[in-house]
Amino acid sequence: MRFASMTVGEIAAAYPDATDIFTRYGIDYCCGGRRNFTEATRSRGLDPDQIGREIIGREKDAARLTGKRNPFSIPQIIDQILQYHHAYVRDKRQTLPPLAKKVASTHGGKHPELSAVSQLTENLFDELENHMRKEEKILFPAILALVSHRENGTPLPQVRFQSIAQPIAMMERDHSQTGRELYGLQRITNDFTVPEDGCVSYKELCEKLRDVQAHIFEHLHLENNILFPRALELERTLRENPRDNGFSF
Repeated sequence: MRFASMTVGEIAAAYPDATDIFTRYGIDYCCGGRRNFTEATRSRGLDPDQIGREIIGREKDAARLTGKRNPFSIPQIIDQILQYHHAYVRDKRQTLPPLAKKVASTHGGKHPELSAVSQLTENLFDELENHMRKEEKILFPAILALVSHRENGTPLPQVRFQSIAQPIAMMERDHSQTGRELYGLQRITNDFTVPEDGCVSYKELCEKLRDVQAHIFEHLHLENNILFPRALELERTLRENPRDNGFSF
């Protein structure tokens, strides 16, 4: 079977529509992207061959059965993360925690779980803001410096770590925490379901939480399964084939 030796993350990176299928079956392709595909599907009580056929079928329909990795350059991927994903999170941070607090205040008497929803939502966005600042100030500049060194021979800046593997590991730990919180919100809200007595604001909250989960999972996938492996491979290549004696951190 085509995917037997691949991880979930490798498949998600090579076959873009696979992420929709993984989401539908509850297969974690971002934070759990390093799991073997066969193991991950069977742990959900699924037939890996059937899921594999669905992925292949979707890619054939999309006329892109290539198995190729994301075609964009590392700087383009980072720009997409900054301009699209980070901007999205900061926009939602302005509206979603206040909305969750409002709904908890209105419906908390009959739905006490909304207090936890409100607190989790606030914590989630606070942690994401801190996480994004670390990426923007430390990790992304270090990765872009590697690209510039490869393409232009520019000197590498002095940084506090020996390898980008160290900040990447920290970012991945943050991603795992984010994933747990998103799944926690999904569980507490019964899969973002609006109760019969829910008002328009309650419905809006559930819809926005579902959208935020999908968007952030796409964000984590882009970093965990595409950007980070490519950056680590670039660093490894530069260490093995240094342009000068200045390749050090």
